[in-house]
Amino acid sequence: MPSGLRDLSKALLSSKSGVAGLATLVIILGISVFALIYVPFDVVSKWNDPTFWQRNPRIAAPDWVSYMNNRKMPEMIEISQQDFSKYEYFVELASLKYITLEARLNYDYDDFPSELAAIIHANFSETRPLAIIKLIRPDGAEVVLYRNILTNQLSYFYISSDTEIKENVYNFVHGSGVNNPGSVYPEISLFATKDRNMADPRQATLLKGSYRIRIEITASNKEDGADAEFLVYGKVYGLAGTDYNRRDLFIGLVWGAPVALAVGLSAAIATSLIQALLGAFSAWYGGFVDEVVQRVTEVYMILPFLPILITISIVYTINLWMLILIIVVLSIFGGVTKTARSLTLQVMSEQYIESAISYGAGKLRILFLYILPRLLPYIVANIVLSVPAYVFLEAALSVLGLGDPMVPTWGKTISDAYSGGAVMHGYWWWILLPAFLIMVTASAFALIGYALDKVVNPKLRER
Repeated sequence: MPSGLRDLSKALLSSKSGVAGLATLVIILGISVFALIYVPFDVVSKWNDPTFWQRNPRIAAPDWVSYMNNRKMPEMIEISQQDFSKYEYFVELASLKYITLEARLNYDYDDFPSELAAIIHANFSETRPLAIIKLIRPDGAEVVLYRNILTNQLSYFYISSDTEIKENVYNFVHGSGVNNPGSVYPEISLFATKDRNMADPRQATLLKGSYRIRIEITASNKEDGADAEFLVYGKVYGLAGTDYNRRDLFIGLVWGAPVALAVGLSAAIATSLIQALLGAFSAWYGGFVDEVVQRVTEVYMILPFLPILITISIVYTINLWMLILIIVVLSIFGGVTKTARSLTLQVMSEQYIESAISYGAGKLRILFLYILPRLLPYIVANIVLSVPAYVFLEAALSVLGLGDPMVPTWGKTISDAYSGGAVMHGYWWWILLPAFLIMVTASAFALIGYALDKVVNPKLRER
């Protein structure tokens, strides 16, 4: 290992900031590896598929919020086909088959559910069966939610938004003694104590206890069959909650870690190495080459980098790797080129370079084997310090809607939160969690960079 890199390693491990930054970076790398193990499906193809996330609650807070507000917030309850008791019999004289599906729902949470849904899997040949969906409350009240002919083998009933079901719930509330209940929210009224406030989401009293879901199917063929599922969507979900599209934000956050590191490290390594090589090449060959490289560098340094990148992103639909390529192309020349040139001029005056020239070493050999190794400490330190800038750049482009729309990144998550009105409605987890991870990642590289900077910066080394 070159002495410069040994000095960097020693400075990193002997500095408190270096150790803290390195430990944080190891955790982030662990999250990146965990993302590949935890997510058992192709995130890129499923992240923007709304049907894949239909069994998650919409805009649910993280599970640990229940411990913060000292309330047992409702979680997602899935009553599967196996949870339903099935009773079926066929009447020969009437040529009718009766199927009754019934399941219990024990609701002991301290808040109302966010949504309700029922799914009926019917197996019929020609004549469509009649379906009746009922909810029997702990107080004995029986509410008929749906009564109609099934049109499909697989039928979804979104109880919280279905017009026919909401009208049936309205009739139940009205029949319970509430005059002119106005707008009715089934997820509230069906789980509320019978009183004049049972239709008011702000004043309704929760009715805890054992509920029963009963689904009655009347078919015309003996071979016809049916199964059902019932979904009670909660208000908390997972470690990071969900967004407006019901996506599990924890998956997006852990998957955003390798994406952030890929963008930051790829762009930082490529630009730092290219700029350092051009700076050393410019100083070593001098003359016309030096003049051209320096003038082009000065032009690049005054070009508006971000507006050009935004323009390209608007004109062309770019993916993540194309974004990295564009960043590298726009950063071929930069401040590192100037610094590497000045460092190379200092190295060129040392005696071992003159010795190499005297015994006939070629210019390229001297450049790559004698000069560039002396620049490695500065290059490594610059790579580490550049990573946060590129992580912030990807996040900024995503917030502006110009990043890769297919990949879940921390910046894309914040962009979706902004579009979904997270600030206005107080969905803080949707914004703060990805923003926190961006800041932690940037801080880790900043701490490591500060520790390494003591080796390459003489002013800091003197302190």
